[in-house]
Amino acid sequence: MNKVQHISTKHDFINTVTLGELNTHSNPMAEIAIVKVGLTTAGLRTFSTSIQWELSTLAKALGTTERTLLRNKDKPLNKQISENAIEVARLSNFGIAYFSSIDNWNIWLGTPNVQFDNQPARAIMNSIRGRELIRRVISGLQHGFTA
Repeated sequence: MNKVQHISTKHDFINTVTLGELNTHSNPMAEIAIVKVGLTTAGLRTFSTSIQWELSTLAKALGTTERTLLRNKDKPLNKQISENAIEVARLSNFGIAYFSSIDNWNIWLGTPNVQFDNQPARAIMNSIRGRELIRRVISGLQHGFTA
């Protein structure tokens, strides 16, 4: 098993955010079904603790507010927040696999980057295009390009 495989299986944040209902190898139809029902804040809280983010930081990354996450303790979150949570978890798996640790991933997310108009990656993580751009920059780093 190579280093990237080892790290990505060590931290399966899709499994964390869905409280074990999905993992990185789950069928896309299972993911669609989970998103339709909606994730719970319990999974998001576990994810934020695992990745060492404040709940407010996670809320921003998901395009919502901390208040929304706190208010919806017992009921499922809407489809958009649920889908964003799975995508942020997937991106975090990818980022941590490249950067080798949660700490390095978090440092990189908070560092201004010319690829993001001198904003930190975290500032653009709340949109589909932002997450795509973050993934593209990390892929470039994997292939020897500088960020």
